[in-house]
Amino acid sequence: MKNLLSIFMLGVLSGSISFVDSIPEGYAGDRATITDSFANHAGPTAHFFVLSKISGQAVEDSGYRTEVDNYGRGRNMTPVMVSREVTTQEQSFTIKGFVQFASIAESFGKDDMLVEGVTQFTPSANQVYTVRGSLGTAKSKVWIEDSSGEVVGEPVSTE
Repeated sequence: MKNLLSIFMLGVLSGSISFVDSIPEGYAGDRATITDSFANHAGPTAHFFVLSKISGQAVEDSGYRTEVDNYGRGRNMTPVMVSREVTTQEQSFTIKGFVQFASIAESFGKDDMLVEGVTQFTPSANQVYTVRGSLGTAKSKVWIEDSSGEVVGEPVSTE
């Protein structure tokens, strides 16, 4: 079983997932930055709040990057946060909150408290935004906020 899991993980981590660039090729306009975040890091788990898609197209997020960078470390996990530049045009952003586990085996049978949805807003030039959230068994919520802590777009929740 351990060998089967290792082969599965190797396939997952070897590039079978494709991401688009967060800035379209040839774009020369203003840019903003959106950064993922985490909270409640305790040993093999942490709560992650990530940007996973821009206008329906998958972009690399911190859940994936952490999985790749921590592969083979067993129950040890160091969260790796991803930041990416985005255009300053109105766009839809798919944001997620979930419990990140140190390994796929670690996650079997456990509640990841997933919350996922789409929010829209127009990023301002040179602004840094952060995906934030809170996870709970009764309710989970995720949102994007600007550098002053003000929420932009509509938060997404499990209620």
